[in-house]
Amino acid sequence: MGFVARRVESFGTAEDIVHDVLERFQRRDDTEPVVDVDAWLYRSARNAIIDHYRARRFHDALPDDIEDTTGGDNAPNEATRELSNCLRPLIVRLPAKYRTAVTLVDLEDRTHQAAAEAEAISVSGMKSRVQRGRIKLREMLTECCTVETNNLGQISDYRSNRDRCGC
Repeated sequence: MGFVARRVESFGTAEDIVHDVLERFQRRDDTEPVVDVDAWLYRSARNAIIDHYRARRFHDALPDDIEDTTGGDNAPNEATRELSNCLRPLIVRLPAKYRTAVTLVDLEDRTHQAAAEAEAISVSGMKSRVQRGRIKLREMLTECCTVETNNLGQISDYRSNRDRCGC
């Protein structure tokens, strides 16, 4: 509880997040046993905290004394648009199961549920494939480009290492 409470704005929010994480643990797919329960819970709590702040970012207005540095309309900046051109060639190089998962969820904007049904796998299996595919994609991207991010984690600039990159 303390891990979550130190990272959110109120004790009530922390309780809600911890409750959600424990529910997810109880509902998880038993076909993939959890080897390290503590690691699973911390990772799930961290992801739930991130989801909490992502949801708030689109609904809460910023206080008057804080400047909006996101561009207001959440439109991608020039560096992000340019760098996104490198993603398709990298996605093609992903192993098939990750390529399909990332394509269905991220490019075709399907839900994890719809993508899982299309591939005849469990929803948790699809979520794992998407997550692993994104990790591999990120590794490939950072191998071929030096990416700089701002304090919000958004791409602010990049430098291509063309000799190590296929894009």
